[in-house]
Amino acid sequence: MSENVYVKLQEKFDSSPMGFPKTESGIELKILRSLYNEEEAEMALNLSILPTNAQTIAEKTGGDPEGTGAILEEMAHKGLVYRRKKDGENRYSLLPYLPGIWELQVKNITPEFNEMMAEYYDSGLGREVLSGSDTNYFKVVPNKKNITAQMEIFNYEEVSNIVNEADKIAVFDCICRLEKKMLGAGCDRPLEVCMAFGNNAEYLMDEDIAREVTKEEAIRILDQAEEAGLVHSSTNTSSGHLFICNCCGCCCTILRGITHLNLPTAIAKSNFYAQSDADLCTACGVCEERCQVSAISMDDDVAQVTVEKCIGCGLCVSTCPTEAMAMVRKPEAEIKEPPARIVNLLATIAEEKGKTLS
Repeated sequence: MSENVYVKLQEKFDSSPMGFPKTESGIELKILRSLYNEEEAEMALNLSILPTNAQTIAEKTGGDPEGTGAILEEMAHKGLVYRRKKDGENRYSLLPYLPGIWELQVKNITPEFNEMMAEYYDSGLGREVLSGSDTNYFKVVPNKKNITAQMEIFNYEEVSNIVNEADKIAVFDCICRLEKKMLGAGCDRPLEVCMAFGNNAEYLMDEDIAREVTKEEAIRILDQAEEAGLVHSSTNTSSGHLFICNCCGCCCTILRGITHLNLPTAIAKSNFYAQSDADLCTACGVCEERCQVSAISMDDDVAQVTVEKCIGCGLCVSTCPTEAMAMVRKPEAEIKEPPARIVNLLATIAEEKGKTLS
């Protein structure tokens, strides 16, 4: 029975929009066994993405509300379910494995878990999460200081607007860089740069995963991340953003879809691309060094941007000493309005992948 419950849980995760594919090695089952005991796995099978109270879940499972609530609280503490408070009571829902449960393991990761995750990412999970639909879950967000005042810019296209619209902000360590450092790889860029908003921030603070910051501190952290050469990314929505990640091409689960898995559409690019002015360029190489996806090269002593590779983050613009690099807005025909909120985004991805949203 123990193996069967984990097989069912794998199938449940895999039926969701982001997926959790089966592999020949069965590494996905090893991961689930390392996270969930049998009781927790059985409980997870009875949850959905809809926040539900312990009483309703107990009625579904045949358990008593108090015992069910205790199990769910322990699972929430372990980052296996998502908890939010509504109308004075706790409600619980099952998150995707990635993005979701994996990131919530930031306090619990071990070298053994990281090795399993690295194997699974390469053997199926990365491609499942980052491809297979026309709509991406993740989107690059440029910083407004790299965009001229004459350009039209939507609220969701500016990272500071996302921060300013949040009613609560929490910051926590990047699990991608922690994982790679634990495996003796990756880079030494800043760790405490991931941000969560609203209910997500509340949950992470309750579980001692994150600390609350003001909007001013959040903007400072974003500035520091940009100085360190990190790409801002968030949910591919026009509002209701859940998080901001600050990503590198060597560690980040998202950008490694491009740099490691060779998936050029692993993330939705911003509505801008970089352009070099040959008359101003001195071929100093700073832009080439800062580009996280190798979209810039030096050719005939001039920075050349491969537009097809450029994700529109603006890292090359902010440090160009001669202002030879600039952000250019894409033609209107290439600009695609993102889904309104996260539920619309997941529903769209589910439809495009032929999966369910439940």
